[in-house]
Amino acid sequence: MWDIFPEKAYFDLHSDISLTLICENDCRTDICVFKYGDIVRKFSFIASAGRSSFSFDAEKLERGGYFVQASFFRKKQETVRQSAFVVGKNDMVMRYGFSCEFTAERENISEEIDGFLRMHIDAIQFYDWAFRHDDLIPTSDIYSDLMGKQNCLSTVSFLITHAHRHGLKSLGYGAVYASGSQYFSAHEDEGLYDGLGRPITFIDIFHIMNISRGCTWRNHIIKEFSKAVAEAGFDGIHMDTYGWPKSAFDKWGKRVNLETEFPSLIDECHEFISMECGKEPLLVFNNVGAWPVEETMKSYTDAVYCEIWPPMTRYSHLSCLMNKCSHGGKPVILACYPQAFRTDSPERALEGELLLSFVIAMHGASQLFYGSIHRILTQGYYPDNSILEEWQEREIRRYQDFFVRFQDIMYDRNMTDVSLTHQDWDNPEYKFSIPSSASGEGGKVWCHIRESMNRKAIYFVNLLNNDDLWNEGKSRPDCVSFSAEVLVLKKAERIWLASPESGVSNVNYTLKETDKGLVLHCDISLDRVAMLYIEEEK
Repeated sequence: MWDIFPEKAYFDLHSDISLTLICENDCRTDICVFKYGDIVRKFSFIASAGRSSFSFDAEKLERGGYFVQASFFRKKQETVRQSAFVVGKNDMVMRYGFSCEFTAERENISEEIDGFLRMHIDAIQFYDWAFRHDDLIPTSDIYSDLMGKQNCLSTVSFLITHAHRHGLKSLGYGAVYASGSQYFSAHEDEGLYDGLGRPITFIDIFHIMNISRGCTWRNHIIKEFSKAVAEAGFDGIHMDTYGWPKSAFDKWGKRVNLETEFPSLIDECHEFISMECGKEPLLVFNNVGAWPVEETMKSYTDAVYCEIWPPMTRYSHLSCLMNKCSHGGKPVILACYPQAFRTDSPERALEGELLLSFVIAMHGASQLFYGSIHRILTQGYYPDNSILEEWQEREIRRYQDFFVRFQDIMYDRNMTDVSLTHQDWDNPEYKFSIPSSASGEGGKVWCHIRESMNRKAIYFVNLLNNDDLWNEGKSRPDCVSFSAEVLVLKKAERIWLASPESGVSNVNYTLKETDKGLVLHCDISLDRVAMLYIEEEK
């Protein structure tokens, strides 16, 4: 019953910061606002029982992420809760969630929005909201989609409106090339065909259509996407694909290479909706299995979004992919669905997700996995989701707070990944007194390093008693201590260690002269994960 979280996904510069407080009873409340490890604002007041709002001006707060800690005092007891908030939208991060329940009977939409705000989600994918994949807007308020799911357009609209009040963007799901059998039967010339001349279908329900330039289907689906923005009120479209086919034939036997057609489809969609609706749409394109991300990330997408499947099973695969995607100069989102929440124990599932989320964030990316109310994705069809237990959600939320608190470092594209060039062998820049890895090998401590000018961020992931498979449950790692040596040009103006579990602590260090130059030596205590930040004197 005790809680604190922001009332908006992010706050504009120089606007008031509004936080929701939930208290069991009237009590004295102390609130501290932190920038990294420093307190920048402090308040003390009597909070009312139940749900209330606390606001303060952000005049002295710069753009970036902030951590907030609330202490609730009742008699001799103190209850501590934490959260975080964002001032000024960071264009390099998009925190994506999902919603998939749109029945007329829904009464918990406010609770759903609260969940998104607790997890700092700023954009929602409305999954399977439409009447049909080829005919998005229903003719009646209550309808069933092609999979038999019950929906209500008024509920969709109400959720969009409620999301907008809290600064969340809404994207309507739209498959770029899927039609029902009825549409295909009337438009067989718009379909795609395999090497045997047969129509290509997906799960025996959807026909795959030809999205080539000038094809009637392309014109049709773009108009449907535009209607979704204009009539349903979405901010944009989540443009879905299925990863296959990658090439096919049209009705007349002409070869169609989809990787060369997708980028122009995205650009034409952006142009048409902008012209028809009078506003630029928010577009996210699903690169299934990361294909063909090299081509699509150059188009008018607002994020580089990849849905991850085998054979991309190891941390190193994700690392290489995120580094590649970062060249798009846009937010990077990985749709990683942690299957351990339905295949392994609750404890191992949580450990796996905490490690995975940190790995993704330390590369400057975010993860799509959380949505609706206390639900997460473990597979590709979103209504088949899993429910988090309260203690699991609490720990996952602690990590999401951490990513917001340090987003100015974790999502700084000026910091370059030097993990594979600046440690081990004869590289004197970074040395660690523990079995370590530059690429996330199992049985070692993963040391991921990013630099820019006089700043260094070293991320540690404890894999000493775990493998390197990202989509498997993990054991709780044992705490380990080791030393780090970092070649520097000047002494450190700031040096601290931060982790979701322990917060921020200053690090004692020594400087020694070596044949390579000035070396900073410090001792590290590592639980699951941590970030060592070093800022040299300018």
